[in-house]
Amino acid sequence: MPSVFAHIAELVTEKRSPLVLGLDPRSERMPHGYVGNEGVVRFHSRLIELVADHVVAVKPQIAFFEQLGEDGLWVYAETCRLARQAGLVVIGDIKRGDIGSTAEAYAEAHFRWADVVTVNPYLGDDSLEPFFARCRDDTKEGGKGVFVLCATSNPGWRRFQTVEDRDGRPLYLSVAAAIAEWNDELRGGDVWGPVGAVVGATHPEVLASVRRATRHSWLLVPGVGAQGARMQDLKHAFDADGHGALVPVSRGLASCFEPSDVGWEKRVRDAAEMLVAEARSVVLDG
Repeated sequence: MPSVFAHIAELVTEKRSPLVLGLDPRSERMPHGYVGNEGVVRFHSRLIELVADHVVAVKPQIAFFEQLGEDGLWVYAETCRLARQAGLVVIGDIKRGDIGSTAEAYAEAHFRWADVVTVNPYLGDDSLEPFFARCRDDTKEGGKGVFVLCATSNPGWRRFQTVEDRDGRPLYLSVAAAIAEWNDELRGGDVWGPVGAVVGATHPEVLASVRRATRHSWLLVPGVGAQGARMQDLKHAFDADGHGALVPVSRGLASCFEPSDVGWEKRVRDAAEMLVAEARSVVLDG
């Protein structure tokens, strides 16, 4: 069974787009008339319908669903189901990383809904092994994927992620080397393996160095739009076919309007078309 990233590559080629719809549900940013948890599901359903031909995946951020209370996981599960129903890959943005049976429980739970999940490598190899097990061909759940946090897009990322070892190598490059090692062990003969890296688009020079260190891994590159990064900053993350990186956009799509705007659907559609045109000019036609 090939990695989910082989399917992602096919979708990127088909749609000529590396875009991912990020979903961070906030009641104060939803259009008027979408109320409560059922309203969130209806809003996500309509968003997916509006942009499905311009994005290859949906990335729901679990924290905003947990914030909804005891029914939050139901809303999360429904959102994932709707995305899959539309033919999109589901990237569960969960950033889990724990030890032993806890990591196993997280992996079993979240791969129930997502095709790919984000994980934190801080606790080491054993904390990630339950997730890798779901990526192996010889398991009933083979074909899954993970994005490992490597160099994040938040302002405080430098405090720990740039700390250098005795050879002068920053921590994020040590993580990148580990990602390459894990990926090569799992990818077999495929061009792309199932272990990718999260690298902020907000630091292009770091992105370039991680790309060199992880030649067979897909990158998830948050930060375009609200966090200040530009599509042009991502050019070196892609290969000649426009493969190798995914660009998640949350506020620039799901919140690109005022809640009172009766024309919000057109604004979402226009924003998606603008973003995909910009991505094509940089990644495929540039």
